[in-house]
Formats: sequence, C-alpha cells, structure tokens
Amino acid sequence: MILTEEKTYTMNVTEVDTDAEMGLNKKDIILEYTNLELLHAVLASTMPYGRLSARYRGKRKAELQSRIAMVESVLEVRGDQLAKAEQVMYLDVAERSAICHYLGIIYTRMIARKLYGTDLMVPLNLIEQPGEKKFIKYNGAYRQDLIGYQKNGGWSVWEPIGRSENSQAAFGNGCRAAAEIEKINESVPAKNAACMTYYERGYLTAVLKEAERTGDLMLGFPEKNYFKAYYQPMFELFADEQPGELYGNRENFELELTLPWTEEGRRGFRHLQIGTDPVTLKRMREGKTEQILSQPEKTPDAADGHYYCGRDGIFVGVE
Repeated sequence: MILTEEKTYTMNVTEVDTDAEMGLNKKDIILEYTNLELLHAVLASTMPYGRLSARYRGKRKAELQSRIAMVESVLEVRGDQLAKAEQVMYLDVAERSAICHYLGIIYTRMIARKLYGTDLMVPLNLIEQPGEKKFIKYNGAYRQDLIGYQKNGGWSVWEPIGRSENSQAAFGNGCRAAAEIEKINESVPAKNAACMTYYERGYLTAVLKEAERTGDLMLGFPEKNYFKAYYQPMFELFADEQPGELYGNRENFELELTLPWTEEGRRGFRHLQIGTDPVTLKRMREGKTEQILSQPEKTPDAADGHYYCGRDGIFVGVE
C-alpha cells in the first residue's frame, strides 16, 4: 500500500458490550477512514525502540520515515480494505508480533477518535510524575495503557492488542487490565475498553469491548505532563528544521518530509507535509501544551482537500 496516495478505506469493527440481563451484545460497524487519517494516527504513535536512544537532530524524522515504511510494507490494498501483505510471512514470530502490536496501537487510536471522540492518547508510562525519574509502577506493575482525552473533557483508558499466537487470551487480559482502573485523576473514566486488531480471512479487522469496571486502581498524573508527553515529540519533529524556518510568512508552519517509494519498480521520492498553526507552535515552544485543545479548531487553508487536520492542531498533507 502507499499511504500518500489519496484513498478512502473501510474496516469491519465489531463492538461488544456486556449487558447484565441479556448477556453478550455485538454491533458490527463499517468504519470509513482516509489515507490521511491513517497517516495522522501513524504520526501520533511512537515505536517502542524510539524511547531507547537519546534525542538527536533528525531523530523524529527518521523515526517517522521508518514507521511509514513499515506500515506500507506489511499491508496491501484489496478493493477498499487493507489486508496482510504476503511478505509478512517471511518474518519470524517475534517480528510479526511486534508489527501487529504497533498496528494495534495505530488503529486503536484512530477507532477511538472516530467512534468516541477520543483525542491525543498517551502511553501511561510516558507521562512524567513529579520527583520521579523512572517509569511509574501502579500496584507493583508497569502499565502499558493508552490514556485518552475525551472531546468533552475527562479521560478514558484503552488497551491496544495486536494479533498474536494466542489472541483470545491476549484480548481477555486486555479487558481485565482495562477493568482494573476505577478512576483517573479522581474521575471515573468515560470509557474502559480493549481494542484488538487482527486479520479475518486476511483482511485487517478490529473488535472492541468495553470492560465493566471491577477494580479499584487509581491512576494519577499532572494534566500538564500528560499534554507534554503528547506534544513534545511533535515539537521535536518541527524543531529539527532550521530555527529561522519555524516562523514564516505563511498562515501555517509546514515542514516537508521526503519519503522513498516502498512499492517495487517505482523510483524517486514522495513528499509529505506536516504542520500546525502559529499559535499551536508557539504554545508547544513555550511549554503551554495544556492550552492547545482549548483553542478553536482550525483547518489548514487547503482548498484542494489534500490535508487532514486533527483536533490536536497537527495536520498532514500530500502534494
């Protein structure tokens, strides 16, 4: 597949909930999304190995180029759906597992936004705690939850699950992990859910289950640090540009990312635009990221429609 080619995809999403009287209820949803919406989700999702090395000039660009190349290589287009690419079968079990886990994070992020108005979504273990230098343990364990910020305020918790050798067990564990969390910053979450992305007859599919809260785990973190965890990598991507290029004469700041073709037989390069408005950039620079979502939503001036702008104020586009 080619993420920079304009296209609308569909995906089957099964929503499962448990009713005390009726038992298990299922709802099948056909989710529509564009290549730019998927690109935005890729942009906002970090790879685990990206946390291992120190910050250096160009790191964020290199990471994003690698993430896009990986997604394009492991998925292929069949009609208006995405399916597993044949070359995935050449990978060993550990490589396939890591890729499926990453795809689970991307699609959990996009499904939560489109179906439930959930924004940002930050891994819990990346949110800094006052006076702490290491990852925080909750009830003696490190947690991998994605914490979402709801459109109307408040929080939600999501457990992304990729296809594995024992998917049903992994899905069950994800539901139990989501159910453990009773409150986030003293508030009951708007949603506790597990989302599993898997292949059904080769096609990329997802099943989502809202967990009934059964635990008493209290998660807490400074809200300012939550927004910093999301926007700091974005700002570092922009800051890789020369300082004089951060503010131009155009209405929006925009950087261009050069991508090689991942499709066999195609030569040359493609160009991806990533940007934001000057106010959002200024607040990222000043460390006032908690103020970004409170500003009016803006859409880049692109009459040709080749841009997508998330509520986070970051837009992506292609030539």
